[in-house]
Amino acid sequence: MAGDAVRRHETRLIIIDDVHFLRPGTEKGEQVANELKWLANEYPATFLFAGVALKQRGLFSEGRNGEFAALAQTGRRWTLLQLHAFDPLTAIGAPVWRDTLLGIEQRLMLARMRPGTLADTLSDYLYIRSTGVIGSLMQLIRLGAIRAIRTGKETLDTDLLEQVSIDEAAEIARGATAILVNKARRVARS
Repeated sequence: MAGDAVRRHETRLIIIDDVHFLRPGTEKGEQVANELKWLANEYPATFLFAGVALKQRGLFSEGRNGEFAALAQTGRRWTLLQLHAFDPLTAIGAPVWRDTLLGIEQRLMLARMRPGTLADTLSDYLYIRSTGVIGSLMQLIRLGAIRAIRTGKETLDTDLLEQVSIDEAAEIARGATAILVNKARRVARS
């Protein structure tokens, strides 16, 4: 059934998220990995497997060690592409961060939002709050936009965003990120 649908709709990309929950080296983990390999062989589409710390969790070695890890089929079939958090404190990262914020801003429909609010006015604040992680950034902006609409403020600013709680990892790293941003800005001014 699924194979027929993939072919009928000419599906070109199949994304499977959260593969970090697979447990290589266990019977069930091996069964699921074998099923994923079979699907990737049978369906005329590119498979994108997404997850956190896949290499460190042993997915590419299928839980094997040493010379046996080189025999793992998953490691031979999958190409590891790592995505890192944004880093607007570098010459390469700054324009990428700005473009990302501008792109988000274009899709944000708040009546009193001025162009440049995210990319210019709130850029450092958003980086400090999200630590450059896209999921944390989007959660902050999404929840902030909801609050802005419900309160009638219809724009985002630090006062409003301070009322928004996001993921614990971002909140924990917030202080250290603020120190890095402040230090980088002081160096840039001198």
